[in-house]
Amino acid sequence: MGGVQAADTSVLEEVIVNADKDKAYAGGYLSQNTSLGMLRNKDMMELPAATMTITDQSIKDFAISGNNEVMDILSLNPSIRRTTSPNVVSVRGKYTTASQMSVNNIPGMYSNFTMGTNFIGNIDVLGGPSLVYSGSTTQNVIGGTVNYRSKVAEKEPLTTANVKYTSTGNLQESVDMSRRFGKDGAWGIRINALTGDGNLATHGEKLKNRNIFVNLDHQSVDSSTNLLMGYARSLHKGGNSIFQTVSSSETKPLSKMPFLPAAPDGKHNLNPSWAYTESKTWLMTLNHDQKLNDHWTAFLNAGIMRNDTPVNISGSSMTGILQFNPDGSFGGTFKRVLNIGASGSTARYIGTGLRSEYDFGFMKNEFLFAVDRNSAVNRTAPSDPKYKLGTYIGNLYQDNDWAAPDLTKVSTRLGSKYTTKGYTLMDTMKFMDDKLIVNAGLHHHSYQSRSYNANGTIKDEKDYDGNCPTYGIVYRFTPSLSVYANHTETFLGGTVVPTGKGYKNEGDLLDPAKTKSNEFGIKLKKGKLTHTLAMYETKEPGTVTTSDNYYKYDGETKYKGIEWTTAGTIGDKLDFIASIGFNRYIWTRNSNPKLNGMTADGIPKWNGNLGLAYHATDDLSVLVRASYIGKSQSGRG
Repeated sequence: MGGVQAADTSVLEEVIVNADKDKAYAGGYLSQNTSLGMLRNKDMMELPAATMTITDQSIKDFAISGNNEVMDILSLNPSIRRTTSPNVVSVRGKYTTASQMSVNNIPGMYSNFTMGTNFIGNIDVLGGPSLVYSGSTTQNVIGGTVNYRSKVAEKEPLTTANVKYTSTGNLQESVDMSRRFGKDGAWGIRINALTGDGNLATHGEKLKNRNIFVNLDHQSVDSSTNLLMGYARSLHKGGNSIFQTVSSSETKPLSKMPFLPAAPDGKHNLNPSWAYTESKTWLMTLNHDQKLNDHWTAFLNAGIMRNDTPVNISGSSMTGILQFNPDGSFGGTFKRVLNIGASGSTARYIGTGLRSEYDFGFMKNEFLFAVDRNSAVNRTAPSDPKYKLGTYIGNLYQDNDWAAPDLTKVSTRLGSKYTTKGYTLMDTMKFMDDKLIVNAGLHHHSYQSRSYNANGTIKDEKDYDGNCPTYGIVYRFTPSLSVYANHTETFLGGTVVPTGKGYKNEGDLLDPAKTKSNEFGIKLKKGKLTHTLAMYETKEPGTVTTSDNYYKYDGETKYKGIEWTTAGTIGDKLDFIASIGFNRYIWTRNSNPKLNGMTADGIPKWNGNLGLAYHATDDLSVLVRASYIGKSQSGRG
């Protein structure tokens, strides 16, 4: 018999290394493709929540302030506003530290100290509680979730060197290199390194920072793996302090004053130039997805982050005692106590699970089951009079620099341990050709917390189990218009009573309490513009100081707000991101009826942000970055 025999051939599927660029908009500053914890690579129009994914283009163009670059970027989101600390933001009225954020969808992996932004590829922001999406955490995450995704190697080779000059003399030099290698470019490596040194905007303030991050990934038809390893060190000298006009130690309460003190010039420093903070951070995260068959995929996420802060010279965030003039005016004199301290922390996470996708004809179904464990060990400086550097008199309206004292090396001891173990069930059902999307999930966890005395014995401990359900629905009238609603809950560790405030129960752990949130929103894509409008209400237990100076739960605090974000391109030359948010934070159901209806914590009602790029020519662009924070007050109205 004769004939022609076909050659034995095989064709590999295309490997997409960086799909986010395909869904970028607003001149590449934002991406429609987002990643929420265990829900990865999702279209923002299909999610029952207000989301924003900020790209590395935004980071390159708008991260400019030296020591506060991450906050420059995050504040593009209407849920987020800056606070008085470079490592803390307010997310829908709730203070959120860096350690409450995620790296590569692994919670608790970001350091509270300067790490740099050069290794970050995308930043995902989700408004509202989200334990079902993020998995087990060791800290309360109530206002919203922030996730940093590391840069991965792109298809084409990359070698760039950048120089950035900011403030009054801070020079940063960085390199960014990536290559893909192996058969069909299955392996990729990306290296980001940075060195910076010099003065910042405030008198006597200097920042020296170094980092190196290596991201290794492997992509194939049936699996994907990403490994991030990094090291960052920062030395921040003369970092400015926080001035707050409300203090329990004031000689004349401001509530009786006819006006507030005049705001100082931002160039003046309330800290001496010899006050400094040194920090070192080591980080490693691992993500692996393995396709088992046409319907099921297994995944593994793991990470470890260690931070050591051997020196931290600071004072209270309050000004201590305000000195008022006889006529009631404030001349600017303040008294501060400065201390030298040290701290450290180690966070570990491991989680695994299964995802499935089925098309039943009348319904598409995506199911997820995951188990995980998250732990954190915190080290703190012991209480010792020798760590008190002294009491200093300064003035709010001039530079402050006092003679340097002898600096004693500070040791650390075990301060606290937190461990959370949990499992997550999540089901997404799509009906009517994906027009109607229903999302339901449950996160269950057991939580263990321990605080320790100076001798290593347990001071306080808490153990409990919690269930946190989440429900969401999306209806897509058209591919460009969708409405959504959701209900989310979170239930984690009890609040730690602050230390250094004189509370009789300082350091104790309050019982855990549940936070509930409801949200409704609209998402619209019109031409080259995208809009998101979100309205929300969040309730959580309130905390008060009793007449006998105990810190405890009492009543309820309610957050009510509305946010609008619009972003896109106008004409051929103008790209922009604009947002505005209104937030009302009040006490309710309090045992003291005078507090009910009062504004809590003096949170401003309004905030707005703008990022704008005008491309005059192919070689010249003009960037504009503006933020607005409205007036705040404690009281009614």
